[in-house]
Amino acid sequence: MFIIAAIATTLFLGGWMPLHIPGWDGFNQFMDYIPPVLWFFAKTFVCVFLALWVRWTMPRLRIDQLLNLEWKILMPISLINILLMALWIIYI
Repeated sequence: MFIIAAIATTLFLGGWMPLHIPGWDGFNQFMDYIPPVLWFFAKTFVCVFLALWVRWTMPRLRIDQLLNLEWKILMPISLINILLMALWIIYI
């Protein structure tokens, strides 16, 4: 679980890069003082926590319930997301 969270952190959350908000120079300078290793582990542990939280919230999902969730809810959301990002790239 930690390895998957570390990969997700590297690919989707910026890995070791600190959190920067455009226009907030004081905040960004303060965030630059935090070592990159701490950023990476903090983001990784947030991913692990979220995965465990989902697991603790819905502990006994059967395989048919998981497939129903994936095909009827998550797949359409991901396809709409891909379509919107393609349109975003094309038009902007």
